[in-house]
Amino acid sequence: MAENFRRLTSPAFPFRDLPLLMLLATLLSLTSLPSVPLHAADEGNDPFAQIDDRLPTATAMRLATGAPGPEYWQQRADYQIDVTLDERRKRILGKARIHYENHSPHELTYLWLQLDANRFTPTSDRTLSSVVTTGDTLTVDSLQRLLATDFDGGVKLNAVVDQAGKPLDHTVVKGMLRIDLPAPLASGDSVDFGIDWEYAINNTKLVAGRTGFELFDDGNAIFCIAQWFPRLCAYTDYGGWRHKQFLRRGEFTLEFGNYDVKISAPGDHILLATGELQNADEVLTETQQQRLDQALASDEPVFIVTQEEAENTSANPSDEEYKTWHFRAENVRDFAFASSRRFLWDACGQSVGERRVLCMSLYPKEGMPLWDQYSTHAIAHTVEVYSRVTGIDYPYPHATAVMGVVGGGMEYPMICFNGPRPEKDGSYSERTKERVIGVIIHEVGHNWFPMIINNDERHWMWLDEGFNSFVQSIAQREWDRNPKHSRAEPRSNVGYLTREKQRPIMTHPDSVYDISSNAYSKPSAGLTILRETILGRELFDFAFRQYCGRWAYKRPQPSDFFRSMEDASGIDLDWYWNGWYYTTDSCDFDIVSIVKKNLHDGNPEQDQHREDKKKGTEFPDRIRELEVDQPRRIDKYETLRDFYDDYDPHALTEKKATTYKEFLERLTDEERETLADLENLHVYQVKIKNHGDLVMPLILKLTFADGESEIRRYPAEIWRKSPDEIETLLRTDKPLTSITADPYHETADTDLSNNVFPRPITEADVQITKPKPSIDNPLHESMKKDKK
Repeated sequence: MAENFRRLTSPAFPFRDLPLLMLLATLLSLTSLPSVPLHAADEGNDPFAQIDDRLPTATAMRLATGAPGPEYWQQRADYQIDVTLDERRKRILGKARIHYENHSPHELTYLWLQLDANRFTPTSDRTLSSVVTTGDTLTVDSLQRLLATDFDGGVKLNAVVDQAGKPLDHTVVKGMLRIDLPAPLASGDSVDFGIDWEYAINNTKLVAGRTGFELFDDGNAIFCIAQWFPRLCAYTDYGGWRHKQFLRRGEFTLEFGNYDVKISAPGDHILLATGELQNADEVLTETQQQRLDQALASDEPVFIVTQEEAENTSANPSDEEYKTWHFRAENVRDFAFASSRRFLWDACGQSVGERRVLCMSLYPKEGMPLWDQYSTHAIAHTVEVYSRVTGIDYPYPHATAVMGVVGGGMEYPMICFNGPRPEKDGSYSERTKERVIGVIIHEVGHNWFPMIINNDERHWMWLDEGFNSFVQSIAQREWDRNPKHSRAEPRSNVGYLTREKQRPIMTHPDSVYDISSNAYSKPSAGLTILRETILGRELFDFAFRQYCGRWAYKRPQPSDFFRSMEDASGIDLDWYWNGWYYTTDSCDFDIVSIVKKNLHDGNPEQDQHREDKKKGTEFPDRIRELEVDQPRRIDKYETLRDFYDDYDPHALTEKKATTYKEFLERLTDEERETLADLENLHVYQVKIKNHGDLVMPLILKLTFADGESEIRRYPAEIWRKSPDEIETLLRTDKPLTSITADPYHETADTDLSNNVFPRPITEADVQITKPKPSIDNPLHESMKKDKK
């Protein structure tokens, strides 16, 4: 029995925090008594309500498990493109032949395509819906951008024809193109058509965008060309044609297909793109090809084009002769390229399974010293970490980062554009270094989200950016274990969670107040909480890989993610999806009180001993102490005294002794042995409030009298019957001095000042200063001169 008792009360026993009602029953019963609810959750406001009514009904296309079903379908579009980069006129001129396959069960009478360059017109929704304000000053750069709002970079359609070259009826609706088919496209059929187009490339200094050219002081430019060809809109089972206009924030949802692209550019340019280069022997020198072979086998970056070679080319530019670069890409959803004579080019290899992936960087000399030291290593690191975390090995022949055009970063299959760089004098701050590494990891990571797991970014931007930011945080911790800035830390989101102007994660991206917090930070922090606090790494990692594998090269909805995670983890997470994703609720745990419960078995001798110990612990009665020498009336008159004047409720009596003896006689030997250890047990009644409407797992740090501490974790279900206040018993093996809730700040608790009991004295630094005399008043200065 003693051994059983020690086992039941040991720190390793899972039920050690259950209330110890030793005077009522033996511990061997192990009856689970839940936290005492002070009141039930209000009807209609139950944070543990199931979210079935929020999710679309499961079908044979999208199963209730979160996996694609036997009837899942998605469309396909293959492209053959010939394009010319006209450096002198800063124009794109292209011809595309598109093969479109209708895998849906529906008959289509028209097709929708995106003409993304139409957003660079004075009358586009993007231009007219932008709100610009200024104070008392306006920089020259801002003035130039304001004057450039009349720039017209819209698409000029030269031809829209069928396979035989016959014109097709078509209509341009702002940034969308509708092509009316001469005959309905039946389910299972395909159609071929052609589009010839051109447009002016935007100067990103004046007209910012995710594409364009960046002009340098020597007159040469870097071209990062994206959203440059008419792209098929996605036709989906959940929303038909996805043809919302591009307003800037909501990005893209596209179809997978094969690309065969030939790009003509000035002959002295270095050009890299989505896909695998088909004619290296025509566009690269023999030395460059040898260096590429060397780089593929090397774990350290090797220069393909050195700084000296790039500077010599830039000093003697020539756009008279053009070269054609030929690329092919299989099963990708987009295509982009970068071209310039100013590019340095370095590369290394990274093993993925039994393959080697070329990790490459393009940057001008202005990117040094940061880019040459960190960029290609960051790419290789990303390829390695993301392949492991998602369970999807990087499938493409190369991953390339380009410095230029964008202020932050922008992603496309196999290639991304990135802005961070050193100062012009070559110096850089620690923050800039971290931004270069972080942005490259983030943009290369987009090869998984959304380039493989094909999220609908225009509708659910968080499903792309939030997931990518989460895996990025893992990659950055594995880079140096101490990233200074991480969106995925719950503590980084407290400011947003308490902000008045915020909207739920599930809000359309063009309608939120703070896209960085809503689409990047809060969703990635949510995945961190799910992994580190709710499920644990083992369960989360398994379920996350299941989700990624199920939806690779397919188009998931949020409901597919929610259902997949529950299906693969075996944990009901509806309370979490509802609170974190569908509301703006937050949590604020407050440890209200701790009461030590001194267990005893009713022994009257011990009762008297406890009462004796209490004497002197009460508040002193100062008035009675001052009157101690005053005679009492009941002492003067014996007739006033009775039994109660001398009664001691704690005195030992024969009745108490008999009652206690009878109690002991009813106990078994095992029960007597159990009660013999009562004096070595420590039981505390703890009351905790949640001032927020979001429930979260409860993590408590118990600090003991000997200075040691212990972490205890409880699932969010502890709040199930009383989501705003619970009261429960804790048992410890040694005296407790304090309790701290959420000690690692892992649940985004919005107010840490009430997380500790007893409350500590807080400290605040106050600097002693002496104000300088004011000299800002011109009248004051004039008066001083007059006095002189």
